[in-house]
Amino acid sequence: MFNRMDWYFSNGINIALYHEVLGKSPLNRILLPLRIRETDRVYYGLRLRQEIYTPRDISQDEIQPGDHPYAATLSLSSEKIVMRPASHMRFTSGLQLGVLGPAALGFHAQKLIHNITPSDPPQGWDNQVGNDLMLNYNVTVDKGVVEDEYSQFILHGRARLGTVYTDATAGFLVRMEYQPKYFSFIDPDPARRFNIYVEFGGNLRFVGYDASLQGGMFNRTSPYTIPSESVSRIVAEGRINIVLELPKHQLVFYENVVSPRFDASEWHAWLGISYRYWW
Repeated sequence: MFNRMDWYFSNGINIALYHEVLGKSPLNRILLPLRIRETDRVYYGLRLRQEIYTPRDISQDEIQPGDHPYAATLSLSSEKIVMRPASHMRFTSGLQLGVLGPAALGFHAQKLIHNITPSDPPQGWDNQVGNDLMLNYNVTVDKGVVEDEYSQFILHGRARLGTVYTDATAGFLVRMEYQPKYFSFIDPDPARRFNIYVEFGGNLRFVGYDASLQGGMFNRTSPYTIPSESVSRIVAEGRINIVLELPKHQLVFYENVVSPRFDASEWHAWLGISYRYWW
């Protein structure tokens, strides 16, 4: 909406809750790292996420060969974040369970947004990727390499294995902040009445399987998908975040850019807004 690019990754919604009581979940036993040290800071959470993908022209109701298929996912994740300040490391892992296809309600969500905006209603969802299981295990590791009073340079790695996304990512993150705390806390520093910082970084993603393009692993009856040989196996990603913090409040504006993910596709960008509150 902000970039006037309502295609490819068209919309995403995240609702997350972190609370110590979620540490009692048995799923945490399989989330990395398995061994928690006494000096670790650990956060446990649940995340509800919906993702919506569309072709460039959503005014047509027929299949558009060579373009992105209509696709949507809806999932619930059990997550664990482990901070190790002394070694400048941060682990984020999650087990993601959900659905791909019409059951993810992508058409209904996009129709609602277009009614609110207002704009022309989307067409073509009858041709979306078919229903299938979403089961993914995701691990991210961040390692601080260089740090001074005003910045941090961080190496970033992520692996996803599952029925919808199977890929590996390597990249970097630069955080420009006075007395940065990326490896100490995820919440705003209560000692600061106001804080602002900027993050920017880039990744290379090595794609093994992407069900939003190729269809589900089990249901092979989708009306239209991108063939495996047309999927880009190396995808470049860039991101910049502007973060504003008050005690217990955080507001993030972020811009993402992604290189072509399949033959005949183009670079794509979208802006997102995130609000977080700590009680």
